[in-house]
Amino acid sequence: MAWSRRLPQRDARLRLIYRPLPPWKDTGQVPGWNRSDEFGPTRDAVSEQLGSLYVPGSVLEFSFGGARYTPSTTPLAFFDFRYVAPVHAIQPRDSGVAVHFTPARIIEAMRTTPWGWGTPTDPKPTGIVYPDYPGPVVVVDPPQEPDILETYMIANTVTLVDVATNTPLDAVSIDIGLDIDSFAWTFSAELFGRTSLNLVKQDADGPKTVELTINGWVWRFLVERYSGSGRLGSERYTISGSSRTQLLASPYAPARSGMNTVGLTARNVVDDQLEFTGFAASWDTVAMGPPDWTLPAGAFSYSEMTPMEVVHRLAEVAGGIVRPSLAGDAFTILPRYREATWFWGSAVPDCIVPAEIVAEWGGEWSPQTAWNYVYVSGINYGVSVQVRRAGTAGDVAAPDVMEEWMTGTDVGRSRGLCELSKGGNQSIETRRIPLFEQGGSAPGLVQPGMLVEFRDPEETWRGLCLGVNIRAEGVGASKVWQTLKIERHYEEGGT
Repeated sequence: MAWSRRLPQRDARLRLIYRPLPPWKDTGQVPGWNRSDEFGPTRDAVSEQLGSLYVPGSVLEFSFGGARYTPSTTPLAFFDFRYVAPVHAIQPRDSGVAVHFTPARIIEAMRTTPWGWGTPTDPKPTGIVYPDYPGPVVVVDPPQEPDILETYMIANTVTLVDVATNTPLDAVSIDIGLDIDSFAWTFSAELFGRTSLNLVKQDADGPKTVELTINGWVWRFLVERYSGSGRLGSERYTISGSSRTQLLASPYAPARSGMNTVGLTARNVVDDQLEFTGFAASWDTVAMGPPDWTLPAGAFSYSEMTPMEVVHRLAEVAGGIVRPSLAGDAFTILPRYREATWFWGSAVPDCIVPAEIVAEWGGEWSPQTAWNYVYVSGINYGVSVQVRRAGTAGDVAAPDVMEEWMTGTDVGRSRGLCELSKGGNQSIETRRIPLFEQGGSAPGLVQPGMLVEFRDPEETWRGLCLGVNIRAEGVGASKVWQTLKIERHYEEGGT
């Protein structure tokens, strides 16, 4: 069998064609997205399940009889309790909550906190030891704010009566005053006619007592002296005297001598001096000061001194003063400087004097050495204390203080603060102001030892009242003024 080359060409054009291009299908179909349920009520699956439970009514009741309930296979009513949770759209949760962090706001950036010596404010001893101040702490109530008016209308009322007979006296030009170093008020008045004078003349029972009332403020004075002058048809007499605390001094109280054989406190000494006199002393040794201290046996002795001389001397040893009562048989022992002068700027004043009520003013420059430490010591008994102003080098010494009754550290410190407060640049100022009615507008009666705030037109400053003089002039005393003598310090904290 042979192959012929003349085979016909069939299927010559048939070739295997490979086209790796599959047809496109579903090219126009993309996944669809729907919005979530953003504004629908919030759904709770547990609440929905509980809400779908069947609760039979009162018409159809089941009685299980204590056995498990098995429904009938061919019941008249068939119940299907199966629960199928509904399908809800998804809901966003807290999608709008975002926490933003930004720099903190700056409020009152220009306000600064001044640093300085703190002012104690606890009225009771707490046992806490303060730096440079072992306590106790003094609390002073803020003073009454004065009334600021365009015009002040004052109807002055002044009466002077004899206490024994309650008879009014015809008086004119009445003057009374008190100095910070005195223990009794002074008094003088002019009387018209011999009738008024005869009511207040001394007799065998001693000096007579008169009662003076000025705008509600009441004083009682002993009439100790009188003088007179006159001409035909005209007579005028002048009487003068002191407040009743003068009865504890010469010439009314006897001078005595004594010495303690057992230890006594200074307060015990004051009480002993006032025994059987009818007088009472007020001395806050804990809060206000000056402090009390102990006088060992033999350390307290005196010779030919009246009771008030002893009390006044004790107050001076501690850097204090004796302020007499206006009308009663009493007095108060107070520190001369309730606050050291360099603390006056932050201290609470006792009263406020605005410029609107000042009728007359004056001043005199009276500088002293700016002492910053002082040596305080006893003589035969007691202790020696060097008191230095905190924050200073202690290189400018005040004159030494030597006291026979200086027997305690606390009293030495109190006296030292008093002596240091007397130094520095200062002036003696005077202010003449009205004496407002008691219980009326501030400041009322200003007494020695008070820390007074003066609100002048240019500045506000504080000073210590060294004295007050009250004058009622004219028939019926139509004019009443009180003139204040003020110690002002020019240093940091003193103005």
